Amino acid sequence: MTKSQHLIACALLAGLAACSNAMGGGNSKDMISRGEQALREGQPRTARIEFLNAIKVEPSNARLRLLQAETYLKLGDGVAAEAEVQRARQLGTPVDQTRHLLAHAYLLQNRNDAAVEESRSVPAKFVAYAARIRGQAQMNSGDVAGAAEAFDAAVAASPKDPAVWTDIARFRRSIGNTAGALAAADQAVKLRPADIEALTLRGELTRSQYGLAAALPWFDRALEVDETYVAARLEKAATLGDMGRMQDMLAETRRVLETSPSQPMAYYLQAMLAARARKFDLARSLYQKTGGALDEQPAGMLLASAIEFQTGAVEQAVGRLERLIAMQPENRKARRLLAAANWKRGDVEATIRTLEPVAERPDADSYSLSLLAKAYQKQGDNQRASQLLARAAQPQRPSQAALLAPAMNEAQVTALRKLAEAKPNEVQAQVLLIGALLSRGETGEALDRARRLQAAHPGAADAHLLVGDALGIQGDFAGAAQEYRKASNLTFTEPVAMRLIEALRRSRQGPAAAKVLQLFLEQNPRNVSAMLLAANGFMEMGKWPEAIRIYEGIRSRLGDRDTALLNNLAYAYGEQGNWDKAIPLAQKAWSLDKNNPATTDTLGWLLFKSGKDRARGLALLEQASRGAPTDKQIQAHLNQAKKT
Repeated sequence: MTKSQHLIACALLAGLAACSNAMGGGNSKDMISRGEQALREGQPRTARIEFLNAIKVEPSNARLRLLQAETYLKLGDGVAAEAEVQRARQLGTPVDQTRHLLAHAYLLQNRNDAAVEESRSVPAKFVAYAARIRGQAQMNSGDVAGAAEAFDAAVAASPKDPAVWTDIARFRRSIGNTAGALAAADQAVKLRPADIEALTLRGELTRSQYGLAAALPWFDRALEVDETYVAARLEKAATLGDMGRMQDMLAETRRVLETSPSQPMAYYLQAMLAARARKFDLARSLYQKTGGALDEQPAGMLLASAIEFQTGAVEQAVGRLERLIAMQPENRKARRLLAAANWKRGDVEATIRTLEPVAERPDADSYSLSLLAKAYQKQGDNQRASQLLARAAQPQRPSQAALLAPAMNEAQVTALRKLAEAKPNEVQAQVLLIGALLSRGETGEALDRARRLQAAHPGAADAHLLVGDALGIQGDFAGAAQEYRKASNLTFTEPVAMRLIEALRRSRQGPAAAKVLQLFLEQNPRNVSAMLLAANGFMEMGKWPEAIRIYEGIRSRLGDRDTALLNNLAYAYGEQGNWDKAIPLAQKAWSLDKNNPATTDTLGWLLFKSGKDRARGLALLEQASRGAPTDKQIQAHLNQAKKT
C-alpha cells in the first residue's frame, strides 16, 4: 500500500486521531508535548490543532482541557476558553486553580465585572496573572485608579513576566502616558524577544512615535515567530494601507482570511480599499461580511455611512452618523458627511445644526464653510453667508491654530473644573479643562495648569502640546516649537507634526520646518495633510512643477471632489501658461462651489489672463471681490484686470 493509499484508508476507517498514530504522528502524549512546545514558541493555532487531536484520544484529561483553554485565550476566543475551563472543573480540577483563566475568558467576552470578581481570590502562583486581568477589566470599566493598583500588584508579584509589562504598556498608553508605555513595551520585548503580543504592541507604539514605515519591522518580527498571528498581520495591513501600498494591504488581508475566514477587520480593510477606489457596491458587499461586528465602533460606523451615502441609502446614513456624532461630537469627518447627507435630502436646518460647531473653530475647512454658507443663503441670511464665504476663500490650515474645541459656556467649564478637581492625577481630566480654558481665551490659567500637568506627567504628549498651544496663542512661537518637539519625541503624529511645522515657520525657522515636514513625509508618504502642506509651500515659492506633481498625486487618489485642491492645481497650471489644463480644472472647482470667492477668482483670473473670455473673467473677478473684499490677492487680480 502506498503512503497516500494508507492515508485514505486511515481517514475512512479510524479518523484523524488514528491516522496520526498510524503515520508516526505519535500518541496523545506526543500531541500534548508538541502543543505545549507550540504554545511556548508563540504559535497558538498550531497548539490548538495538537490539543484537539489529543482530546479526541483523551477527552477526560483535565490538564489537557486547561491547556486548550489557555490556547483559546491566546487566540482571543473567550467563549471557547470558558467552556474548556468549565469542563476541567467538571473533571475535578479545583476551582481556585482556574479562577485566573476564567477571569481572562470573561474579559475577552467584555464581562468586566465578572472578570474582576473572579480574579480576586487566587493562589499565590496566579496572583500576577489574575491581577493583570483585573487591571484590564477595570481599565475597560473606566476605573483608572483600580487598574493602576492592579497592575502594580501584578508587577510586584512577577516583575519578569513579559505579559504583565505588555498589559502595563497598554494601560499607560490608554491614560496618555506615552513615555511610560514605550518603556513598558521595551521591557516586555527585552524579557521575551519572541513574544508576539509585545512585538505587535511595540509596532503600534512605534507607528505613533516615529511613523508608518518605522512600525513595519516590528510587525514583521512578530510574524516571523507566528505567521498566522492575526493581530500583527492586521496591524501590518492597516499600516500598509495608510502608506498607500494598497495591493500589499490587500494581500495581507487575504492571508488573514486564509487563517481566520470570518475576521471582521480584514473585511473592513478590504471594504475601505474598495470605497477609496469608489467601488461602493463592492465596498458594501465586503462590509456586510463583517457581520455587524463593527457597527458600534466609530471607524466601522463612518465607513458604513459613507457607503450608504454613495449607494443612495441616505436616510440610513443619516441615522448612523447621528449616532456616531452623539458618541464623538468632535468627529469632523462624520459632521461633514452628515451635513452632506442632510443637504442632499433638503434638510437645511439640520445642515446648519451639524456644521455650526465646525465653523466655530478657527481652522474650519473650506468645504464645511462653503456648504454652511449655502444653507444660510437658502434661509435668506446673506450676511452670515458672506462671512462664511470670505473665510472659505482663505481657510486657515489646521496647523495655524491650536486644535481646540469650540468655546464652552460657563456651566460646562465649571463641570470640567469639578472633574479635574475630583481626578487630579488623571491626565485626560486635566487636558479637557485646559483645552476648554484655551478655547475661551483664558490663556494665563490654561498655561499655568498645562505647565503643572507637564511637570507631573512628562511622559504625556498632550501635556507638552497644551503648553505649546498656550504659548502659540500668546505669540511665542519659538517657545511653542520647543514644546511641540518634546511631544514629537513621544508621538510623531499628524497633529503634532503640523503644529511643530507651523510654529517653526512662524518663528522664522523655515529650514527646520522643511526638515520636519520631510521627515514626516518619509514615514507617512501618503498623508494628505502633509502633502498639501508641501504643495502649498511650493506654490508660495513659485515652484509650479513640484506643486503640480503633488496635487496630481492627491487628485489621483481623491478624484475631482476637493474644491481647494482643484483650485490650486488650476492656478499652478495657469502660472505655467498651460491654459488647456488650467481652465477646465478651474471650471470644475467653480462648478463644485460657485459661491466660493477663491474658486470664482481663479476661474475669472485664468479666463481673463489667457484671453479666452475676458468679459466673463472680469465679471467673475468682480463677483469674487464682493464676496471677499479684504482678500489682497483677489483685489489685486481685479485691479490688474481693470487696468488692462
